[in-house]
Amino acid sequence: MRIRSTTYLPLAAVTIILGLTYAFVLVPAGRQDRAKQDAVARTATDLMHALGRGDGPTACGLLSKPAATSLATRQGAANCPAAVTSLSRSLNAEQRDSIAAAELTGEHVTPRKKDPLIPVNLPANPFDFTQFLVTERNGEWRIVRLD
Repeated sequence: MRIRSTTYLPLAAVTIILGLTYAFVLVPAGRQDRAKQDAVARTATDLMHALGRGDGPTACGLLSKPAATSLATRQGAANCPAAVTSLSRSLNAEQRDSIAAAELTGEHVTPRKKDPLIPVNLPANPFDFTQFLVTERNGEWRIVRLD
């Protein structure tokens, strides 16, 4: 029994279309997702480092206004920079070193479909934060909630 080439033509076309879809649609989308997760993780890492150093302007600049106000209220401080100073002063040298060495990665980020708030699950830390919620605002990543 001889199989004609016209039998393979539709199969070849489908294979080519699937291959091109994977190469030009799915792979770039995966890279974009990974880049987004890395940017979110970098923002969370930057905040942890700023909190550990007591760098109020940097830490508060990474927070949305409601998150900055919440942090100040939680610390019983007049404003966000004062809250960051209070948090930093509560650390001993070993804890400061631990925070300075902390590096969050895309593995800590758990995006949810169609949700602009992206959770970053934090490892144990002296601030007792377990999660940051991060979102993109005006092209910049901001932490909108500290849990």
